[in-house]
Amino acid sequence: MNNDQLRKGMKYIFIVLALITVAGCAATSKPVTQGKRGIHINCSGLSSSWEKCYELASNACVSKTYKVIAKSGDAVEDPGDYPFGLNPAGYTSRSMIIVCRKSSPISESASKP
Repeated sequence: MNNDQLRKGMKYIFIVLALITVAGCAATSKPVTQGKRGIHINCSGLSSSWEKCYELASNACVSKTYKVIAKSGDAVEDPGDYPFGLNPAGYTSRSMIIVCRKSSPISESASKP
């Protein structure tokens, strides 16, 4: 195998890894109990983490506050345990369903001058 073939192969591997990383987190709205709409946050992937899920959940709610209704893939993992922060065993599945909380009038009036 010559250097050109090696570089071409490395480029394709890099592109595939970049696509997997980008596709790792997503949020969709689904109905939950009592007629409320929950938001499904999916942070599955090789390089994702629960911190990214919580950040997505906070950004999905106008008030930045939410309640976790369900959570799956709750294995305790430390990215420092793996080389380059990636689990060599493969894909890690993480998802949760949240319901956004309404901001309270007290906190809104406290922030006004």
